[in-house]
Amino acid sequence: MELLPPLIRRSGTRPDSDWPIQIGKNGKHYMRAAPPNSHGFILPLTLWVIAAIGFATAVLSEWVSEAVTNAIAIQEKANAEIAFANIRNEIIFAVARRPYTNRGLQVGTFLSPPTGSAFQDILSANYESDRMIFLDGRPYVLASDTKYAVQVQDGRGLVNLNTVGREHMERFLSAFQIDEDDRDLLIDTLLDYRDADDLSRLSGAEKNDYLRRGLHPPANGQLVSPWEAQRIIGWTRGTNLWDAQYENPMITTCRASGFNPNTAPREVLSAYITGVSMDRADLLAKHREIAPFRNARNIGDAAGVILLNQPFFFSFIPGRCLIIDLIDRETNERIRFSLTLLPLQREQPWQIDYVLRIPKAYWRSMDQIDPSITFPSPEEIAGTTGRFESATGF
Repeated sequence: MELLPPLIRRSGTRPDSDWPIQIGKNGKHYMRAAPPNSHGFILPLTLWVIAAIGFATAVLSEWVSEAVTNAIAIQEKANAEIAFANIRNEIIFAVARRPYTNRGLQVGTFLSPPTGSAFQDILSANYESDRMIFLDGRPYVLASDTKYAVQVQDGRGLVNLNTVGREHMERFLSAFQIDEDDRDLLIDTLLDYRDADDLSRLSGAEKNDYLRRGLHPPANGQLVSPWEAQRIIGWTRGTNLWDAQYENPMITTCRASGFNPNTAPREVLSAYITGVSMDRADLLAKHREIAPFRNARNIGDAAGVILLNQPFFFSFIPGRCLIIDLIDRETNERIRFSLTLLPLQREQPWQIDYVLRIPKAYWRSMDQIDPSITFPSPEEIAGTTGRFESATGF
């Protein structure tokens, strides 16, 4: 009698099933056991399935981890943007609501408010208060959020690339050890870049010169930001100038007239005031700490020079364009933006001219700031305004 392989009962199996069927002596249907060599296929298949599940799990875990990291980064960026917007609004509120003098932004209690509401009363009033913010780029801790510090620089105290002439630019570039040939190149290309004609100066460049180098042609108009100057032929050579510009504002494109010696860095004082060397510029900076300049004679007396043909060039009160650095005191991250006040615009009496994230190489610690010297909060500003509700010292 032929021996059959062991039988495994399969309940509910139909005789016409695809499985191997054996009918037992009792008349019931049984399924034959799988041949012994079939286990050699099932085991690798199982291992492959386990490996695929493991790989999919690892991929999914990595994707989830990356998604979480991205979500955190997006959240941090959103928080930073909210903080930037809040602080920007606080600064706008302060500089638009409080008066300016030659000392800076007056944020304390008025010592001598206007005696009346007439224009002459307002014009002749002494707005000096017991507290002020210097607009020469020195740092202040924000009273509303001590995590941040702020530096405010009056645009009138900087070299304006849209209005500066050859003589002043020559002296300014000399302060950064730029040699004579490169100075001629930078000045001529700047003047050609912003003028409306296509006539090239001796060391300058016009549209065809840019196209031959594969560069964007000149704007033939005013620059929008100082960093636009890096598109001008030759202007990437002045590494000392750009290093200084990243650390503290030196040049600007503010739409402002006049020059304010009360807020200018020493390099700009030397460039704009004839006969003033860098050493004398240091003396002027020390002098204005004690007594801010009110007229050209004050400058001449302090510097020991005679100023001719410049009485209408100076403007001793800050202008409506401010360059502001916002610094995170924990990470030292720094954001710079240019703010222009537009008091005649009713819908939005201010505008942001540009925003720049300063490269990490130029971040520096703010640990040396005295935490008691603060930029006032909106509540402090509103509390000290008194009956003179608003002032713009333009």
